Amino acid sequence: MTDTTFLKGLDALALEEAMRIALVPSFFYVVGGTEKLSLEMYRALRDLGHEVDLYAAHVNERAWEVLTSDMNGIPRPILLGEPLINRLFSRALLLRRLLAAPYLGRRIRKLRHRYDLIIEAGSSVPIKWADATYVQTFPLAELPTYYINIEHLKLNLRERAYNSLIAWIARTLADKTKPVIANSSWVAEHVKRVYGSQRVYVVHPPVNIEELSTLGGDRGRIVLTVSRIDWGKRVWEIPDIAKLMPEAEFYLVGATGPVSGPVVRELKRRSEGLRNFHLETDVPRRRILELMSQASVYLHPPHAEPFGITIAEAAAAGLVPVVYRDGGGWTDIASRIDPSLGYANAEEAAHIVRSLLNDSGRLKALSARAREVAKGFSYERFKESLSEVIRELTRA
Repeated sequence: MTDTTFLKGLDALALEEAMRIALVPSFFYVVGGTEKLSLEMYRALRDLGHEVDLYAAHVNERAWEVLTSDMNGIPRPILLGEPLINRLFSRALLLRRLLAAPYLGRRIRKLRHRYDLIIEAGSSVPIKWADATYVQTFPLAELPTYYINIEHLKLNLRERAYNSLIAWIARTLADKTKPVIANSSWVAEHVKRVYGSQRVYVVHPPVNIEELSTLGGDRGRIVLTVSRIDWGKRVWEIPDIAKLMPEAEFYLVGATGPVSGPVVRELKRRSEGLRNFHLETDVPRRRILELMSQASVYLHPPHAEPFGITIAEAAAAGLVPVVYRDGGGWTDIASRIDPSLGYANAEEAAHIVRSLLNDSGRLKALSARAREVAKGFSYERFKESLSEVIRELTRA
Protein backbone atom coordinates (compact mmCIF):
# COMPACT_ATOMS: atom_id res chain seq x y z
CA MET A 1 0.00 0.00 0.00
CA THR A 2 1.42 3.41 -0.92
CA ASP A 3 1.70 6.27 1.60
CA THR A 4 -0.90 8.20 -0.39
CA THR A 5 -3.37 5.33 -0.26
CA PHE A 6 -2.80 4.91 3.47
CA LEU A 7 -3.38 8.60 4.15
CA LYS A 8 -6.53 8.63 2.04
CA GLY A 9 -7.71 5.67 4.09
CA LEU A 10 -7.15 7.60 7.28
CA ASP A 11 -9.11 10.53 5.91
CA ALA A 12 -11.97 8.26 4.90
CA LEU A 13 -12.06 6.74 8.39
CA ALA A 14 -12.12 10.20 9.91
CA LEU A 15 -14.99 11.23 7.69
CA GLU A 16 -17.00 8.19 8.80
CA GLU A 17 -16.49 9.17 12.44
CA ALA A 18 -16.87 12.93 12.08
CA MET A 19 -17.25 14.72 15.40
CA ARG A 20 -18.09 18.12 16.72
CA ILE A 21 -14.97 19.65 18.26
CA ALA A 22 -14.39 22.88 20.17
CA LEU A 23 -10.81 24.16 19.80
CA VAL A 24 -9.88 26.74 22.44
CA PRO A 25 -6.46 28.40 21.90
CA SER A 26 -7.34 31.30 24.30
CA PHE A 27 -5.21 34.15 22.85
CA PHE A 28 -4.12 35.38 19.45
CA TYR A 29 -2.03 38.19 20.88
CA VAL A 30 1.36 37.74 19.20
CA VAL A 31 2.71 36.06 16.07
CA GLY A 32 4.20 32.91 17.52
CA GLY A 33 4.41 29.16 17.12
CA THR A 34 1.62 28.52 19.64
CA GLU A 35 -0.80 30.71 17.72
CA LYS A 36 0.20 29.33 14.32
CA LEU A 37 -0.12 25.75 15.53
CA SER A 38 -3.66 26.38 16.79
CA LEU A 39 -4.66 27.46 13.29
CA GLU A 40 -2.92 24.47 11.71
CA MET A 41 -4.80 22.21 14.12
CA TYR A 42 -8.10 23.83 13.13
CA ARG A 43 -7.28 23.28 9.45
CA ALA A 44 -6.24 19.66 10.00
CA LEU A 45 -9.33 18.77 12.02
CA ARG A 46 -11.53 20.27 9.31
CA ASP A 47 -9.59 18.39 6.61
CA LEU A 48 -10.21 15.18 8.58
CA GLY A 49 -13.93 15.81 8.25
CA HIS A 50 -14.74 17.09 11.72
CA GLU A 51 -17.00 20.02 12.50
CA VAL A 52 -14.81 22.49 14.39
CA ASP A 53 -15.51 25.75 16.20
CA LEU A 54 -12.58 28.00 17.10
CA TYR A 55 -12.82 29.93 20.39
CA ALA A 56 -10.57 32.57 21.95
CA ALA A 57 -10.42 34.96 24.87
CA HIS A 58 -8.75 37.75 22.92
CA VAL A 59 -7.63 38.55 19.36
CA ASN A 60 -5.04 41.18 18.46
CA GLU A 61 -5.98 42.46 15.00
CA ARG A 62 -2.41 42.95 13.77
CA ALA A 63 -1.29 39.53 14.95
CA TRP A 64 -4.37 37.86 13.44
CA GLU A 65 -3.75 39.49 10.07
CA VAL A 66 -0.15 38.23 9.97
CA LEU A 67 -1.03 34.75 11.24
CA THR A 68 -3.73 34.19 8.64
CA SER A 69 -2.07 35.97 5.71
CA ASP A 70 -1.08 32.68 4.04
CA MET A 71 -4.00 30.56 5.27
CA ASN A 72 -7.32 30.46 3.46
CA GLY A 73 -10.62 29.49 5.03
CA ILE A 74 -9.72 30.25 8.67
CA PRO A 75 -12.71 31.90 10.39
CA ARG A 76 -12.32 34.49 13.10
CA PRO A 77 -12.52 32.86 16.54
CA ILE A 78 -15.69 33.10 18.58
CA LEU A 79 -14.69 35.46 21.39
CA LEU A 80 -15.48 34.33 24.94
CA GLY A 81 -13.72 37.23 26.64
CA GLU A 82 -11.42 37.20 29.65
CA PRO A 83 -11.80 38.10 33.34
CA LEU A 84 -11.69 41.76 34.39
CA ILE A 85 -8.54 41.17 36.43
CA ASN A 86 -6.63 40.69 33.19
CA ARG A 87 -6.87 44.43 32.56
CA LEU A 88 -4.23 44.82 35.27
CA PHE A 89 -1.80 42.59 33.37
CA SER A 90 -2.17 43.74 29.77
CA ARG A 91 1.39 42.77 28.78
CA ALA A 92 1.89 39.77 31.06
CA LEU A 93 0.61 37.31 28.45
CA LEU A 94 1.56 34.16 30.34
CA LEU A 95 -0.32 35.30 33.42
CA ARG A 96 -3.28 36.39 31.31
CA ARG A 97 -3.48 32.95 29.70
CA LEU A 98 -3.62 31.20 33.07
CA LEU A 99 -6.07 33.65 34.66
CA ALA A 100 -8.32 33.31 31.62
CA ALA A 101 -8.38 29.50 31.76
CA PRO A 102 -11.02 29.10 34.53
CA TYR A 103 -13.09 31.89 32.97
CA LEU A 104 -13.02 30.16 29.59
CA GLY A 105 -13.90 26.89 31.30
CA ARG A 106 -17.06 28.35 32.82
CA ARG A 107 -18.09 29.74 29.44
CA ILE A 108 -17.30 26.61 27.45
CA ARG A 109 -19.08 24.31 29.94
CA LYS A 110 -22.32 26.02 29.00
CA LEU A 111 -21.65 24.85 25.44
CA ARG A 112 -20.58 21.33 26.43
CA HIS A 113 -23.71 19.73 24.99
CA ARG A 114 -22.75 20.89 21.50
CA TYR A 115 -19.45 19.01 21.31
CA ASP A 116 -18.02 15.52 21.35
CA LEU A 117 -14.54 16.82 22.21
CA ILE A 118 -13.10 20.01 23.70
CA ILE A 119 -9.40 20.62 23.04
CA GLU A 120 -7.64 23.43 24.89
CA ALA A 121 -4.46 24.79 23.29
CA GLY A 122 -3.56 28.00 25.10
CA SER A 123 -2.68 27.46 28.76
CA SER A 124 0.02 24.77 28.36
CA VAL A 125 -1.39 23.13 31.51
CA PRO A 126 -3.51 19.93 31.57
CA ILE A 127 -6.81 21.73 32.09
CA LYS A 128 -9.66 20.17 34.11
CA TRP A 129 -12.49 21.25 31.82
CA ALA A 130 -10.94 20.09 28.51
CA ASP A 131 -10.98 16.57 27.10
CA ALA A 132 -7.35 17.12 26.11
CA THR A 133 -4.80 19.93 26.27
CA TYR A 134 -2.14 20.62 23.66
CA VAL A 135 0.93 21.54 25.76
CA GLN A 136 3.55 23.47 23.79
CA THR A 137 5.94 24.74 26.48
CA PHE A 138 8.09 23.63 29.37
CA PRO A 139 5.67 22.78 32.23
CA LEU A 140 4.75 26.08 33.86
CA ALA A 141 4.52 24.42 37.28
CA GLU A 142 8.33 24.31 37.27
CA LEU A 143 9.01 27.69 35.69
CA PRO A 144 11.26 28.98 38.53
CA THR A 145 13.46 25.87 38.27
CA TYR A 146 13.62 26.25 34.49
CA TYR A 147 15.02 29.78 34.69
CA ILE A 148 17.40 28.96 37.53
CA ASN A 149 19.00 26.32 35.33
CA ILE A 150 19.63 28.71 32.42
CA GLU A 151 23.29 29.59 32.38
CA HIS A 152 24.19 33.27 32.93
CA LEU A 153 20.54 34.38 33.24
CA LYS A 154 20.06 36.64 36.27
CA LEU A 155 16.46 37.38 37.28
CA ASN A 156 15.52 40.23 39.57
CA LEU A 157 13.18 39.85 42.55
CA ARG A 158 10.09 40.88 40.57
CA GLU A 159 10.83 38.37 37.82
CA ARG A 160 11.38 35.57 40.32
CA ALA A 161 8.13 36.44 42.08
CA TYR A 162 6.28 36.45 38.75
CA ASN A 163 7.61 33.01 37.83
CA SER A 164 6.65 31.64 41.25
CA LEU A 165 3.12 33.00 40.81
CA ILE A 166 2.85 31.38 37.37
CA ALA A 167 4.02 28.06 38.80
CA TRP A 168 1.51 28.20 41.67
CA ILE A 169 -1.42 28.97 39.34
CA ALA A 170 -0.34 26.21 36.95
CA ARG A 171 -0.30 23.66 39.77
CA THR A 172 -3.81 24.68 40.90
CA LEU A 173 -5.17 24.35 37.34
CA ALA A 174 -3.48 21.06 36.43
CA ASP A 175 -5.37 17.77 36.33
CA LYS A 176 -3.05 14.78 35.89
CA THR A 177 -5.95 12.54 34.85
CA LYS A 178 -6.54 14.51 31.64
CA PRO A 179 -4.90 13.50 28.35
CA VAL A 180 -2.12 15.71 27.02
CA ILE A 181 -0.94 16.28 23.47
CA ALA A 182 2.71 17.42 23.47
CA ASN A 183 4.48 19.13 20.59
CA SER A 184 7.74 17.20 21.15
CA SER A 185 9.12 14.20 22.99
CA TRP A 186 11.06 16.64 25.20
CA VAL A 187 7.85 18.37 26.33
CA ALA A 188 6.14 14.99 26.74
CA GLU A 189 8.78 13.73 29.17
CA HIS A 190 8.63 16.92 31.23
CA VAL A 191 4.82 16.78 31.36
CA LYS A 192 4.92 13.20 32.63
CA ARG A 193 7.45 14.06 35.32
CA VAL A 194 6.00 17.38 36.49
CA TYR A 195 2.26 16.72 36.32
CA GLY A 196 2.23 12.94 36.61
CA SER A 197 0.22 12.68 33.41
CA GLN A 198 -0.06 9.11 32.12
CA ARG A 199 -1.74 9.68 28.75
CA VAL A 200 0.64 11.86 26.75
CA TYR A 201 0.69 11.83 22.95
CA VAL A 202 3.36 13.50 20.80
CA VAL A 203 2.10 15.40 17.75
CA HIS A 204 4.83 17.45 16.07
CA PRO A 205 3.74 20.76 14.52
CA PRO A 206 3.65 20.82 10.72
CA VAL A 207 5.82 22.78 8.32
CA ASN A 208 5.19 23.49 4.65
CA ILE A 209 7.58 20.92 3.19
CA GLU A 210 6.36 21.54 -0.38
CA GLU A 211 7.13 25.26 -0.16
CA LEU A 212 10.48 24.91 1.60
CA SER A 213 11.94 21.90 -0.19
CA THR A 214 12.30 23.91 -3.41
CA LEU A 215 14.51 26.57 -1.81
CA GLY A 216 18.20 26.52 -2.60
CA GLY A 217 20.64 28.00 -5.04
CA ASP A 218 23.88 29.88 -4.40
CA ARG A 219 24.18 29.67 -0.64
CA GLY A 220 26.84 31.87 0.92
CA ARG A 221 28.50 32.42 4.28
CA ILE A 222 25.22 33.58 5.71
CA VAL A 223 23.86 32.53 9.10
CA LEU A 224 20.12 33.02 9.62
CA THR A 225 18.07 33.26 12.80
CA VAL A 226 14.26 33.53 12.74
CA SER A 227 12.69 34.21 16.11
CA ARG A 228 10.04 36.27 17.84
CA ILE A 229 11.76 39.32 19.35
CA ASP A 230 11.22 39.03 23.10
CA TRP A 231 13.19 38.33 26.28
CA GLY A 232 12.15 34.70 26.53
CA LYS A 233 13.91 33.83 23.26
CA ARG A 234 17.29 35.32 24.33
CA VAL A 235 17.82 36.74 20.85
CA TRP A 236 20.14 39.43 22.22
CA GLU A 237 22.94 36.84 22.32
CA ILE A 238 23.05 36.46 18.52
CA PRO A 239 25.18 39.65 18.10
CA ASP A 240 27.63 38.22 20.65
CA ILE A 241 28.10 35.16 18.44
CA ALA A 242 28.41 37.34 15.34
CA LYS A 243 31.28 39.25 17.00
CA LEU A 244 33.22 36.00 17.22
CA MET A 245 32.77 35.34 13.48
CA PRO A 246 33.49 38.48 11.41
CA GLU A 247 33.94 36.27 8.32
CA ALA A 248 30.18 35.46 8.17
CA GLU A 249 27.01 37.53 7.80
CA PHE A 250 24.38 37.07 10.52
CA TYR A 251 20.71 37.89 9.94
CA LEU A 252 18.18 37.99 12.79
CA VAL A 253 14.62 38.19 11.48
CA GLY A 254 11.50 38.15 13.59
CA ALA A 255 8.12 39.51 14.55
CA THR A 256 7.80 42.12 17.28
CA GLY A 257 5.07 42.50 19.88
CA PRO A 258 4.01 44.89 22.64
CA VAL A 259 7.05 44.01 24.80
CA SER A 260 9.70 43.95 22.08
CA GLY A 261 10.91 47.55 22.45
CA PRO A 262 13.52 46.95 25.18
CA VAL A 263 14.78 43.83 23.40
CA VAL A 264 15.29 45.74 20.14
CA ARG A 265 17.20 48.45 22.05
CA GLU A 266 19.40 45.81 23.69
CA LEU A 267 20.08 44.21 20.29
CA LYS A 268 21.11 47.57 18.85
CA ARG A 269 23.35 48.25 21.86
CA ARG A 270 25.13 44.92 21.57
CA SER A 271 25.52 45.18 17.80
CA GLU A 272 26.76 48.78 17.71
CA GLY A 273 29.62 49.02 15.24
CA LEU A 274 29.08 45.41 14.16
CA ARG A 275 28.96 45.28 10.36
CA ASN A 276 28.14 41.59 9.98
CA PHE A 277 24.94 41.61 12.07
CA HIS A 278 21.63 42.58 10.47
CA LEU A 279 18.30 42.94 12.31
CA GLU A 280 15.07 42.85 10.29
CA THR A 281 11.73 42.98 12.10
CA ASP A 282 8.18 42.26 10.95
CA VAL A 283 9.21 41.29 7.43
CA PRO A 284 6.85 39.52 5.00
CA ARG A 285 7.10 35.77 4.53
CA ARG A 286 8.73 36.17 1.13
CA ARG A 287 11.72 37.91 2.75
CA ILE A 288 12.23 35.00 5.17
CA LEU A 289 12.09 32.56 2.26
CA GLU A 290 14.59 34.69 0.34
CA LEU A 291 17.05 34.55 3.23
CA MET A 292 16.46 30.82 3.67
CA SER A 293 17.45 30.30 0.04
CA GLN A 294 20.70 32.26 0.58
CA ALA A 295 21.84 31.09 4.03
CA SER A 296 23.86 27.94 4.70
CA VAL A 297 23.41 27.69 8.46
CA TYR A 298 20.43 28.29 10.71
CA LEU A 299 21.40 29.45 14.22
CA HIS A 300 18.73 29.24 16.89
CA PRO A 301 19.09 31.47 19.97
CA PRO A 302 20.35 29.86 23.22
CA HIS A 303 16.88 28.94 24.38
CA ALA A 304 15.46 25.48 25.14
CA GLU A 305 12.78 25.59 22.47
CA PRO A 306 9.87 23.19 23.22
CA PHE A 307 9.80 22.27 19.52
CA GLY A 308 10.89 25.11 17.28
CA ILE A 309 8.89 25.44 14.08
CA THR A 310 11.52 27.77 12.62
CA ILE A 311 14.19 25.10 13.24
CA ALA A 312 12.10 22.53 11.36
CA GLU A 313 11.40 25.02 8.56
CA ALA A 314 15.09 25.80 8.19
CA ALA A 315 15.92 22.09 8.01
CA ALA A 316 13.24 21.59 5.35
CA ALA A 317 14.81 24.42 3.35
CA GLY A 318 18.21 22.71 3.49
CA LEU A 319 19.88 24.90 6.10
CA VAL A 320 21.96 23.09 8.71
CA PRO A 321 20.51 23.98 12.14
CA VAL A 322 22.86 24.80 15.02
CA VAL A 323 20.75 24.65 18.18
CA TYR A 324 21.07 25.15 21.94
CA ARG A 325 21.70 21.70 23.40
CA ASP A 326 18.40 21.37 25.23
CA GLY A 327 14.70 21.42 24.35
CA GLY A 328 12.60 19.78 21.68
CA GLY A 329 14.38 21.63 18.91
CA TRP A 330 17.46 19.70 19.94
CA THR A 331 16.04 16.27 20.86
CA ASP A 332 13.47 16.00 18.07
CA ILE A 333 15.19 17.86 15.22
CA ALA A 334 18.86 18.92 15.31
CA SER A 335 20.28 15.93 17.21
CA ARG A 336 18.64 13.61 14.66
CA ILE A 337 20.51 15.40 11.89
CA ASP A 338 23.88 15.21 13.67
CA PRO A 339 24.82 15.11 17.40
CA SER A 340 27.56 17.70 16.81
CA LEU A 341 25.07 20.50 16.03
CA GLY A 342 24.25 21.39 19.65
CA TYR A 343 25.95 24.18 21.62
CA ALA A 344 25.96 25.42 25.22
CA ASN A 345 27.46 28.93 24.91
CA ALA A 346 28.39 31.61 22.38
CA GLU A 347 31.95 30.37 21.91
CA GLU A 348 30.80 26.84 21.17
CA ALA A 349 28.14 28.09 18.75
CA ALA A 350 30.71 30.14 16.85
CA HIS A 351 33.07 27.15 16.68
CA ILE A 352 30.37 24.86 15.24
CA VAL A 353 29.20 27.43 12.67
CA ARG A 354 32.76 28.16 11.58
CA SER A 355 33.57 24.47 11.15
CA LEU A 356 30.46 24.02 8.98
CA LEU A 357 31.18 27.01 6.73
CA ASN A 358 34.79 25.87 6.27
CA ASP A 359 33.84 22.34 5.18
CA SER A 360 31.64 22.49 2.09
CA GLY A 361 31.43 18.71 1.73
CA ARG A 362 30.15 18.18 5.27
CA LEU A 363 27.81 21.15 4.95
CA LYS A 364 26.28 19.67 1.79
CA ALA A 365 25.84 16.24 3.38
CA LEU A 366 24.21 17.66 6.51
CA SER A 367 21.95 19.85 4.37
CA ALA A 368 20.62 16.74 2.64
CA ARG A 369 20.20 15.00 5.98
CA ALA A 370 18.33 18.04 7.38
CA ARG A 371 15.82 17.91 4.52
CA GLU A 372 15.30 14.19 5.13
CA VAL A 373 14.61 14.64 8.86
CA ALA A 374 12.24 17.54 8.13
CA LYS A 375 10.02 15.30 5.99
CA GLY A 376 8.73 13.83 9.24
CA PHE A 377 7.13 17.19 10.04
CA SER A 378 4.93 17.48 6.97
CA TYR A 379 1.32 18.60 7.18
CA GLU A 380 0.16 15.15 6.10
CA ARG A 381 2.13 13.53 8.93
CA PHE A 382 0.68 16.08 11.38
CA LYS A 383 -2.84 15.30 10.19
CA GLU A 384 -2.20 11.57 10.46
CA SER A 385 -0.87 11.89 14.03
CA LEU A 386 -3.78 14.11 15.04
CA SER A 387 -6.25 11.60 13.60
CA GLU A 388 -4.67 8.81 15.64
CA VAL A 389 -4.91 10.87 18.85
CA ILE A 390 -8.54 11.81 18.22
CA ARG A 391 -9.40 8.13 17.86
CA GLU A 392 -7.56 7.36 21.11
CA LEU A 393 -9.44 10.12 22.92
CA THR A 394 -12.81 8.88 21.76
CA ARG A 395 -12.02 5.30 22.85
CA ALA A 396 -11.29 6.37 26.45
